[in-house]
Amino acid sequence: MKNVQRIPGDTPVQVGNSMGEMYGTELLEIPSDPVAAAVMAPVASTRNQTLIYGAGGSEYVDMDSLIEESLSLLGNSPVIIVVSAEEPAYALPAAYTAAYFKAPVVPVEERSIPQDLQNSLENGEEKLILVAAPERLLSDQFLEELDALAEINRVADENLYKHSLLWARSRWGNFGWGMDENFHFDAYYNFVLANPETPEFAAAGLPMAYEGNYGPLIYTESEDLNDYVDQYFWRLSPDYFSFPSDGPFMNVRIVGDSESISYNAQARADLALEVRSFKNQVAGASGISLFGWSWFFIGFFGAIWALFIMPKRLPYSSFYSRIYWPMAILVFGPVGILAFLMAYHESSVMSMDHMVKFMRPLWAKALSATIMSAGIGMALMIASMYLFQFFGLPLLRTFEFTSVYWLGSPMTTIMWLIMVIPAIIASSLFYMGPMMADMREMKYWEGVKKALPVVSLSMVSASIGMFATAWYVMNWRGWMSGEDLWLWVTPLWISAAAGFFAALIPNYFMVKAGWKEGEM
Repeated sequence: MKNVQRIPGDTPVQVGNSMGEMYGTELLEIPSDPVAAAVMAPVASTRNQTLIYGAGGSEYVDMDSLIEESLSLLGNSPVIIVVSAEEPAYALPAAYTAAYFKAPVVPVEERSIPQDLQNSLENGEEKLILVAAPERLLSDQFLEELDALAEINRVADENLYKHSLLWARSRWGNFGWGMDENFHFDAYYNFVLANPETPEFAAAGLPMAYEGNYGPLIYTESEDLNDYVDQYFWRLSPDYFSFPSDGPFMNVRIVGDSESISYNAQARADLALEVRSFKNQVAGASGISLFGWSWFFIGFFGAIWALFIMPKRLPYSSFYSRIYWPMAILVFGPVGILAFLMAYHESSVMSMDHMVKFMRPLWAKALSATIMSAGIGMALMIASMYLFQFFGLPLLRTFEFTSVYWLGSPMTTIMWLIMVIPAIIASSLFYMGPMMADMREMKYWEGVKKALPVVSLSMVSASIGMFATAWYVMNWRGWMSGEDLWLWVTPLWISAAAGFFAALIPNYFMVKAGWKEGEM
């Protein structure tokens, strides 16, 4: 998995040894104690050392000596991190921040302020104390005692997963990661992923807070990526504009064996942080995607509106117009609604022997005639393409290496034929043919003969506009359509609208020549 790697080591000590092999700087060996690791990580960072967990010989830890060493070396830091000496899982996300920003970490017990900490706070310098422990571990009453010595800010959540995210997101002036998914300065983020139930692994990975591709500590569950972390990663997932190689890229290093963090959680994190096109989100919708889906829903509800409004508000409208207008609005969306309103606005009605006609100016007739053929025809084109996609496209190599190969690749030619030819036949036989036979009081087959040339011209014109636009937005602009992506609907509707305007031109001249009527 290229976004998420597991640090070698089935035990915390083995992970600590991996840190020494990875970074190769001077080593700082400490005992197997997560709290001691939290205290000494900023010291190692300041001295350009690699902290090696579990290699410090004796397991006895003189915590007072470690605190004294840390405060002595890092006494100029404007920030001090106070953690609880109990439950080290709460201390480690703060320790990762402290290690990178070189601030001392001081473990305390309830009602017991270390003397070295008091001395550091009483030297007159203004300090900000960030308390990385929930009220259950360090009470508000205890914090009031510290408040007399410095400014206090509790940065903690009882939920350990939220607690780790709090430290990843937060920033105080020049201190803190500030990796907020709503607003962040740099997209090249890196994380360490650990299980709070095994904080020893997180402690062993502390060098990754300040060496190499450094980053904050994030907690997750063993079987799957925690929901809060999952959402956080998805919202941080990087987007490229031109090419995937442009980045940005994110990286997660897992510390712990497969029982501590499963491969399922690892795979989920890898998927969440995969770099993807800004315009073609897999799990989210870009502005262009939202535009396409807004277009679709306007067309969908507009088609329902036209279906029920025409019998009531346009009682003289024919059976055929009550079919093609809702279908056209479904395909063309807002363009179809606008065409509907323009076609019937201030149109007078003339009664004929066999039907009613709406008297319109030439441009409005052309508009209605285009909707009449393109609304049904383009819907059939789209339906034909989907049916062949569902059952499979035929593989033909007839045009390969022949003089007509200039028409495009065989697949492109076949796709065009599959979309256009069935639509022309179906529209002529079952829609435009019967409608023209009724309008001109002729036999069915005579109506089909009259309909076939005008339908062919309309559909070919519409297909040229539709194919050209689809080629441009999908290949040139990179809006490649796929049904597993949010963006798939946008090229479809934009291309359909372009096909409508392309068909409008020949329909204008066909109406003017009397080949088509635009009065229904």
